[in-house]
Amino acid sequence: MAEQHRGVDLQRQALLEVLQRHRVQGIVIGGAAIQTHGSDYRTDDIDLAPARETANLQHLADALNELSPELVIEEQASRRSSVPLPAGYFTARSLGNQQFWNLATRHGDIDICFEPAGFPGGYNDLRPHATIQTVAGTTIALPVASLADVEHSKRTAGRPKDRAYFQHQQTPAAQIESGVKPDLQARLQHQLPPKRAAPEDRDVELD
Repeated sequence: MAEQHRGVDLQRQALLEVLQRHRVQGIVIGGAAIQTHGSDYRTDDIDLAPARETANLQHLADALNELSPELVIEEQASRRSSVPLPAGYFTARSLGNQQFWNLATRHGDIDICFEPAGFPGGYNDLRPHATIQTVAGTTIALPVASLADVEHSKRTAGRPKDRAYFQHQQTPAAQIESGVKPDLQARLQHQLPPKRAAPEDRDVELD
């Protein structure tokens, strides 16, 4: 469990302070975004969709190099392995050579994702609906992806933990399978005529 002081996650706070000091431009996505929108979601790491301009990639490289990063090469419920990266390993070019970096740092974990599921344009696709918010567990305000965009990404990815999230939110399974956003699904259902119950069924409570 992350160390906290007066409601502040000290690890997450320190990690975001480094990103902010290096003027990294990016949008918080994933579990931290869900938490920031007020939902109950268990995660201690930060998922970030950075802008891909060369100058910003260099800012991000400088920030990561300061954080003594390790590359996570295996992550399971019962086992985790990571490899320390050489000092100064990251450059704008090396960062841009991969679509995803799963990193452990001295201030906690950070996942760098240039193309989140459902958003091939990454930062540019997420930016229109992102808002500046104080990131959950910190006092730092950053751009945070909209909850609708985060959930769309989770539907697209369809990993076991994504399906578990929707089950926890009691989202109908049909929405998960079809990829239809909840607000659209609700509007479609609202347009359907009400179903008449047969006289003998009126007192029957359906699941």
